[in-house]
Formats: sequence, structure tokens, C-alpha cells
Amino acid sequence: MALLVGFIVVSDLEHVGDHFRALGWTAPWVLLPYVVINVLDTLGWRCTLGPDGRGRVPFASLYLVRMAGEAVNSVTPTATVGGEPVKAHLLRGFGVRGTEGVASVVLARTALVVSQAIFVALGTAALLAYLGRPLAATLWLVALLVMVALFALGLVRLQQRGLTAASWRLASRVAPRSRLVARLEHAAAAIDDRLHSFYAAERTAFAQATALHLAAWAMGACEIQLMMWMIGAPVSFLEAFVIESLAQVIRAAAVVIPGGLGAQEWGGMWLCTTLGMAEPHAVTLWLLKRGREIVFDLVGLGYLAKRVYRGRAP
Repeated sequence: MALLVGFIVVSDLEHVGDHFRALGWTAPWVLLPYVVINVLDTLGWRCTLGPDGRGRVPFASLYLVRMAGEAVNSVTPTATVGGEPVKAHLLRGFGVRGTEGVASVVLARTALVVSQAIFVALGTAALLAYLGRPLAATLWLVALLVMVALFALGLVRLQQRGLTAASWRLASRVAPRSRLVARLEHAAAAIDDRLHSFYAAERTAFAQATALHLAAWAMGACEIQLMMWMIGAPVSFLEAFVIESLAQVIRAAAVVIPGGLGAQEWGGMWLCTTLGMAEPHAVTLWLLKRGREIVFDLVGLGYLAKRVYRGRAP
């Protein structure tokens, strides 16, 4: 909070305020791209559910479940993974087995991380192209994509080798008398079976999930373009793509801060001004992105609260 307050205090609030006032009644339109982003990410997650799970959970409900989990990721210091068990738990309310829900969350997170790595690699190459270094951009892109491919292969191999069961064995050594750990033995084995069968028989589904998540990352560049156009400082798609992709590095560095609060704004402003954007425009952009994030987090937390209340009602 101190980082965010400091960010606002040192900003040129007069010019930033002018940009916000210029939005007027059109302000809600800045939320539209993120609706599409969430649709793409939900479709990516849906690819990792088994046929039974896809049939049980309506798409609109899956969309809201994902929003709830992402809201928990955003407001808790859990390195953006605290909301994943929440997603799996909420799926049980639709009749999806716990092990299938957990496996789908692991698979979707893997596809998301791989797509994010590809997006950052593309963004690095785009930056070099933007700076007039096309040859360096091509060489870096090839090198980074090879590294991403090896990284993705390593993640998949790790999951195929019984990662969940290995985690359970470690937990059983740390807490040998825990009844909860003892009850999780069969669940761990079932999750590993699902992961192994998915990677063996549903590779196309994993590729589709990764492609959908990558499209969602790219849609973030369109979000920046829309916001900048609405405040009267339009940028090209290439510039927006560079900003959104390299901002992922900043978010990763601030992973232990809930929502990257403050760190995201400072890092984003530095990135934008380094690329030649006026500081008031950069500040407005990142405050708009923070405002959008708050709106969607409130919707997700509201849905989560509703589900918890319904679950406790007699």
C-alpha cells in the first residue's frame, strides 16, 4: 500500500486527473478487453477438464469460478497460486471430482505459464524490432523459444513422473501422524494418473489451452491500446505489445506482493517512460489497469462469498 500511495503522491495528479475526466461516461469501456481475456483463459482451462467435467460445469459458471480463484490469487501473498485450490474446490459444487478438479487446475496453470513464457519471448523480440534491431530480434526469438520449449518439456516430464505422489511422500515424512496427509494418498495417486493420461492422450487439448492463453496475453496489448486511445494518447500495437509482454517480468518479480500492489505501477511507469511515453500518460494507464483489476477482483470475491454462503445455508 505504501508503494502505491507513494506512486500516486509523486505523480502529476493534475494532468492525470485531466485524463481521467476525459474518459467521462466512456470509462466502463476499459473493462471490455478484460472480459474477452477472461473468456479466452476460461476456454483454455476448459480444454484441460475431462469430458465429464466439461459436461457438468456450464461455461458461465466456469468463468465465475476462475474469476473467484484469480481474485484470491490477487489479494493474498501466495505467489499467485493460492486461488488454484479454491477453483478446484468450487468445481466440486458442480459434481466434478476433487482429483479431476485439482488435475485440471495444474494442467491449466502449466499451459498458462508456458504461454506466458512464449509471450515474454515474443515481447523481447518485439522490443528489439521496435529499437531497429531486426537481426538481433530474430536471433533472440529463436534462442528464447528453444529455451521455452525445453522449459515446457521439463514441466511436463516432471508431472508425468508422479509429482503429486512424491509431494505426498514428502508431506508424510514431515507429518507422519497427520490424518489429513494419510487421507490424501489415494487422491495423490489419482491426480498423477489423470496428469499422465492427459499428456499421453490429450496433447492437442494442451496445445489448444496454451494457444488460448497466449491469445489472452496478446489481448492485453489491445487493452493497452484501448486505454491509451481513450485518454487521447494512442500507441501502436507493437508498442502496446512490448509494454504488456515486458510487464509480465515486473509482475513475476513482485510475485510475493498481493496483486503486485505498487510494484506493478512503479515498474510499469518506468517501462513506459523508458519507451518514450509521457509520465502522466503512463501513470494514468497503470492506474486504469489497477482500477480494472479491482473491479474484477470484487466480482470474483462476491461470487466466492455467495458460494460459501450457499454452502453453509441449511
